[in-house]
Amino acid sequence: MSQRYGLIGHNISYSKSPRFHLFMSKKLGMDVTYDLLDVEADEIKNLIEDLKQGLFQGFNVTIPYKEKVVQYMDTLSNKAKKIGAVNTIYYRDGKVIGDNTDYDGFVGLLQMHHIDVKEKNVYLLGTGGAAKAVYIALKDLGAFVTVVSRNKKNRHPFFGHTIDYKEIKPSHVDIYIQATPVGTYPDVSASVLTKQEVEGKTVIDLVYNPLVTQIMKDSKLGISGIYMLIIQALKSEEIWFDMSIDLTKKLTKE
Repeated sequence: MSQRYGLIGHNISYSKSPRFHLFMSKKLGMDVTYDLLDVEADEIKNLIEDLKQGLFQGFNVTIPYKEKVVQYMDTLSNKAKKIGAVNTIYYRDGKVIGDNTDYDGFVGLLQMHHIDVKEKNVYLLGTGGAAKAVYIALKDLGAFVTVVSRNKKNRHPFFGHTIDYKEIKPSHVDIYIQATPVGTYPDVSASVLTKQEVEGKTVIDLVYNPLVTQIMKDSKLGISGIYMLIIQALKSEEIWFDMSIDLTKKLTKE
């Protein structure tokens, strides 16, 4: 019988996660199905019950529920606890466990593109679940992080130095990390920053559909979040299948 997994989120028809997970699980010789679970917030509890009953073997979580699902977990991994957000869920030894592989995905993305953030002025655009994982990774790697929020009311004590978009001084920025949904298909011409603010800069955009976003086009060096998606997906499968996966080998095949 197939093992059943899925992505919990809302307005996620654009997601490439099913394609990646089905491709990679086939390479690993696993019999897997993977569904897009586009649900309202009050439906999450039912999915967790389905997990406990064995109707699913695990979930990924995306916008806007990475923080919302924490309340349904029996225990959190150290990373998920530190970040305060979950993107990978599984059931083991009678407990619903929440983990976070966005951290691994982002660090892997930096390594793939040979980007050293140590002592660099990195401006993180956004304050959602993915931004939290990126923030912790950047701090662990020794970056000087400034978080940019559109709304002062959205500022969270989790983050350190936080400013408004109007307070950005491009001359102070070494790297932008774009961690909002802005620019995602179909609004491909949208950008959180003007061309003048990003030209001459390195921009890492966690949006992966389209592969080249408007903010990437306007930058000196634009890096897509597609590899973060692939790496975090592989890390999720390592957790679900309780096995080690050769990330480099799998990525080159992808």
